[in-house]
Amino acid sequence: MPMPLDSETAMLLRTVLLPHFERATSWGDLCARLASKGYEITFRNGHLVLADDTGKPVCTGSMIGSPLARLAERLGRPKLRTDCSGASATLRN
Repeated sequence: MPMPLDSETAMLLRTVLLPHFERATSWGDLCARLASKGYEITFRNGHLVLADDTGKPVCTGSMIGSPLARLAERLGRPKLRTDCSGASATLRN
């Protein structure tokens, strides 16, 4: 799991990325929007995790104001491909 963000970083990420989370019409749309900013969605231990373009975890959706439960309610349950351990997953298109 990513380390908690300092308040300035959290505010910057929230300002830049939260509108994309809120305007996305599907999981695929959200992935495309985030990819255009250099980020991707992964899942770790049941949490939505935002990773940078190197795959390094940056923050959870909750840390920037868009928790997985709220997204799943609006976009539907995400279809995931888990790794062998079941601890992490990626979105399956």
